[in-house]
Amino acid sequence: MILTSPRLLALLWTLLIIIGLTLPGSQLPGSSLLEYDKLIHGVLFFVLTILWLAAVSKAQWGPAVTVFALILAFSVFSELYQEWLPFGRHADYLDSVADAFGAFLGLLFWLPLRYRLESWAERSRNGPDQKR
Repeated sequence: MILTSPRLLALLWTLLIIIGLTLPGSQLPGSSLLEYDKLIHGVLFFVLTILWLAAVSKAQWGPAVTVFALILAFSVFSELYQEWLPFGRHADYLDSVADAFGAFLGLLFWLPLRYRLESWAERSRNGPDQKR
């Protein structure tokens, strides 16, 4: 089913992150969850890494390292982007550190599960009736 495609889920998750960091600071909900800002960053990028690895890695190291590097770059550029926004957002290098840590944990988590994730991605490309 297309809604469970790893690539679509990765794109949607990336879009969710971009929307979240584009919201004006005054529009962010006043929540006690925001006290765990670094944890939230880590979890967002952990999931982002897993989804993109499942979408494009094909259980190989080369693409996995490329995905990891691109996610690290996305983390840095997302902080710069927030600094450039004209409304109530600012860059925080510790957010990028939390993002990188989450991405690194995602890569480590992916290592033992990469063949299962690739099987999931293959099934979504070929449909559930196809066997490997």
